Amino acid sequence: MEAKPVDASPHAQNVPQVGAADPERRNSPVQSDPEQSFELLREQVGDEASGCYFNDLLYVEGEHVASGSTLLRCDHGVWLEVASRVP
Repeated sequence: MEAKPVDASPHAQNVPQVGAADPERRNSPVQSDPEQSFELLREQVGDEASGCYFNDLLYVEGEHVASGSTLLRCDHGVWLEVASRVP
């Protein structure tokens, strides 16, 4: 009998759906373009970033959220686009 792989990805977890970013609220920058410099975005948030903001809510380092069909992960005050997921 062949063992089935366990899906431990954030896709398998219950990730909060946060919707679209409201420009009137506090939001951490999102790195969606692989050509975009992560270090430049990190400079925008500073060294004191304790997490990432999305529509005024603070999420802890390493936490995942879904913005529409896009999965984001908080990494040193910057949202990294991890993947697009199927709803």
